[in-house]
Amino acid sequence: MARLTKNFRNRFIISLTLLILFGAAVSAAAQPNNNQQSVAEEQSSYTKADAFQDVMFLLQNYYVEDIKFDALIEGAINGMLNTADRYSYYMTPKEYAEMQEEYEGHYGGIGIVITMRDNKLTIVSPIKNTPGERADLRAGDIIVAIDGQQTSEMSQMKAVGMMRGKEGTDVTLTIDRGDQEEFEVEITREDIEVPYVESEMKTDEIGYISLAQFIEEVGSKVEAAVTDLQNQGARGIILDLRNNPGGLLNEAVNVASVFIDQGVVVSVRQKDQTERVLDVNPEINSHPDIPLIILTNKGSASASEIVSGAVKDYNRGKLMGVTTFGKGVVQSVVPLEDGSAVSLTTARYYTPAGNYIHEKGIKPDIKVELDIEAAKADGSDNQLDQAIEEMKNMIFVRDFQENKASGQ
Repeated sequence: MARLTKNFRNRFIISLTLLILFGAAVSAAAQPNNNQQSVAEEQSSYTKADAFQDVMFLLQNYYVEDIKFDALIEGAINGMLNTADRYSYYMTPKEYAEMQEEYEGHYGGIGIVITMRDNKLTIVSPIKNTPGERADLRAGDIIVAIDGQQTSEMSQMKAVGMMRGKEGTDVTLTIDRGDQEEFEVEITREDIEVPYVESEMKTDEIGYISLAQFIEEVGSKVEAAVTDLQNQGARGIILDLRNNPGGLLNEAVNVASVFIDQGVVVSVRQKDQTERVLDVNPEINSHPDIPLIILTNKGSASASEIVSGAVKDYNRGKLMGVTTFGKGVVQSVVPLEDGSAVSLTTARYYTPAGNYIHEKGIKPDIKVELDIEAAKADGSDNQLDQAIEEMKNMIFVRDFQENKASGQ
């Protein structure tokens, strides 16, 4: 490497000299060059790794400002991961600690989940009862700028870091919604504490469970919620996965296992086509017979789609709402020795029927668009209202079939 750097430095200095002595260079070019063959051989053995070393030398020695070596290395790592795909990225020790904090359900910010889609910083979903939801941010919105800084060349983790901060402080997002002019939204940060599993009775016979994200132990919490709702008289369950951006793969399997008692939940295929089949978790107390509706929208992604795909493939219940986000790849977070980490796409996942839903999403059995204006005006939820009416019909049909089977 020392020899390469010296050679490159010499070539660089010569190039600068040639800019000054251009006329002499043109004259010299007309003379025979006995070293042409050796130069050609040297160029043919020049690799991208050599180019990387030379660019590092240039930046450290000739760039107009001082650049820290660690910053160059982090930039190179980010560039490699971004070249792989938009879901792979590097986290500094601080960013990795913040990610772990988020999975504990407590952090300072505005309460939205983002991803990179078509190289644009895109909102997957606002989290319920957070500043992001109250500001009317929506799944599919593109964040063009954060506090005036363009996001086109910004990493996902840097964007997250800019939007998080001390509670009571403000951040301004520039939003592209596609069907209107770009607009700015000023949002005051709050202490975000996400209630990941919430449940209640919607009628005397219909239980409702809202699942915000697939973090540790949500499978057992959904299982407990179903049991509790049944004890209150629930004869049908509505599982709300709208604006649920996903999370842990094993928790997706556990949630599906609450409603499916046997079979494959999802299969995961790696680069070498090695397939890992994840079956129903037998340790989860299953409720395979209770009528089920799952609510989905554009913000239902990843683990939400694993659960929805399994329910749909087994005809275990009905999906209602609109087509899901379409994220069919699996990320693995790999901690590094210095406290930083890498989130790397390591596999694709397939539904039990073998469907790969990446960038396609899962279509609902019953399509119902949310009436956004009504929701903003009075807090109404026409998707949930229709799910409740559909569940009444499902319970009625169930009773009719059981009575007919028993001869009543």
